[in-house]
Amino acid sequence: MSRQDPPDNDTRRMMEEFEREFGHRPDDAASDPQPTGQSPVSPSGGGPRPTEMRLSLPMSQPRAVYVLLAIDVVMFLITEVLTFRLQQTTGVSSDDAFSEVLFQLGAKYGPAIDAGEYWRFLTPMVLHGGWIHLAFNCYALYALGPGAERIFGTTRFLAIYLMAGFAGSIASYLHSPGLSIGASGAIFGLIGALAAFYYSARSLIGAEASRQQVTQLVSMAAINLVIGFSVPAIDNSAHIGGLIAGALAGYVLAPRYRVDDRLYPPVIVRSDRAAVSWALAGALLIVLVGLAAAAVYVVTQVWKR
Repeated sequence: MSRQDPPDNDTRRMMEEFEREFGHRPDDAASDPQPTGQSPVSPSGGGPRPTEMRLSLPMSQPRAVYVLLAIDVVMFLITEVLTFRLQQTTGVSSDDAFSEVLFQLGAKYGPAIDAGEYWRFLTPMVLHGGWIHLAFNCYALYALGPGAERIFGTTRFLAIYLMAGFAGSIASYLHSPGLSIGASGAIFGLIGALAAFYYSARSLIGAEASRQQVTQLVSMAAINLVIGFSVPAIDNSAHIGGLIAGALAGYVLAPRYRVDDRLYPPVIVRSDRAAVSWALAGALLIVLVGLAAAAVYVVTQVWKR
């Protein structure tokens, strides 16, 4: 094979213009496209090649998760202040005062829900039973929430979070009439939603990557459920209810993507229909409301506890 002569100045300028316009030289056209957001590395390992093709998922900026964290912290401080004031004015023990304040602020309590205080299916999500409880849930929300909000977007993230928390309260109500509070049902819902997303994206990210992500999330949920079953004070029924609802909501609201290779370089575009996703999410919400109504009927009319 004969060696090619160096291109003259006009040819070199044309090649440089082609590279600026399309990102590849013609002799690099056979290079493998890189997966989501990764830069190709030169054979010598010395960093990215100057000619590369990048594919990246469109991500939202996390905002709502930090608002939720702030609400949790503020509500706990309010709970502490009101507990101190009640203890000082009535002389009751700190534990009794704390429980009374939690009840007044909207903790899940079976007899109160039986009497028609249905908002208690939602309000427990912003209440916590102590600094350790608050710290664990805030850490879990901080670890899972930003990634979930980036993937799903703020509105869908909030819908998943609230439906999972709602489902967790329904399960807790059926399991026990006692006082119950915490955001852990909603947080377990985020685990389920992320697992649902990675499963739905298996054709884009690859079956093996999808399996690894789902396995890690399922393992995380399983470990925490085992811990919950070994500690009597933990309301594992809320965790299970939130996990299931989060997985269902996450699957119907998960953004779907496909690679559009009609463009150069190829780009990842959304392929789901928002109207269909929200219609399915609305149907899921109706089912949850129906389950809550059925739970109240069973508890008050059948079990009569």
